[in-house]
Amino acid sequence: MKLNTHSSTPLYIQLKQTLTEDINKGVYSPGEKLPIETDLCDIYGVSRITVRKAVLDLVEDGLLTRQQGKGTFVQYPKAKRELFAVNGHAEYMSEMGKVPKTKMLSFGLKAAKANIADILSISPESDVLELQRILFYDDQPLTLEISHYSLELLPKLNEYVHNSVSMYETIKKHYNVTPVHNKKLLNMVFANADEAKYLKCEVGEPLFKVEKVAYDAKKRAIHSSFLYYPANRVTFTIDSLMSNGE
Repeated sequence: MKLNTHSSTPLYIQLKQTLTEDINKGVYSPGEKLPIETDLCDIYGVSRITVRKAVLDLVEDGLLTRQQGKGTFVQYPKAKRELFAVNGHAEYMSEMGKVPKTKMLSFGLKAAKANIADILSISPESDVLELQRILFYDDQPLTLEISHYSLELLPKLNEYVHNSVSMYETIKKHYNVTPVHNKKLLNMVFANADEAKYLKCEVGEPLFKVEKVAYDAKKRAIHSSFLYYPANRVTFTIDSLMSNGE
């Protein structure tokens, strides 16, 4: 599609609008690599300067993303995650009308480090179940999860998790334990080599790091988790009520 060189609208703005329309129409799909600059020049009949300006604007707008040495890609739509939500990933996906998808990286019994033991109210060096998974949004990695579950509260949990998509369903089914409350701490960090590999992002890319502790109705700590999200793939929302009189 050639742009209108006689229009009062600058060509880079026209190209930006046209690329946005093409992305919305599926000409370029989420995760797909955009044609190189010279090809875009031929397709839309504009200069490389015009292409570069339009693409940079779309990167700033979050519609495109650049990967060093690989090219420019169409960004996946951001997932919206309620920060205060108690539900797990599988429950969240189901609420969104999507099929939950996870990939188990590792699981096994480990001696609890002092900070984990303190959070879970267990003795230091007690065995905990350490679980590492990738949680997906559609076919894109959304979260790297590293969790520790109390085996004093959930004995032999390691026997049930190998095919589990929903840990919360598993512990409810086998132990009649349901998370009803959690505490979360949100910080920004930068992806190291392992995180970048699992989340398919660049080393040094900004990540949201959520430290989460989930509790049951008796205020017992069920698990402690570290959750890593690429910042350009998720938007956290907060839904809260104002207290009476405020």
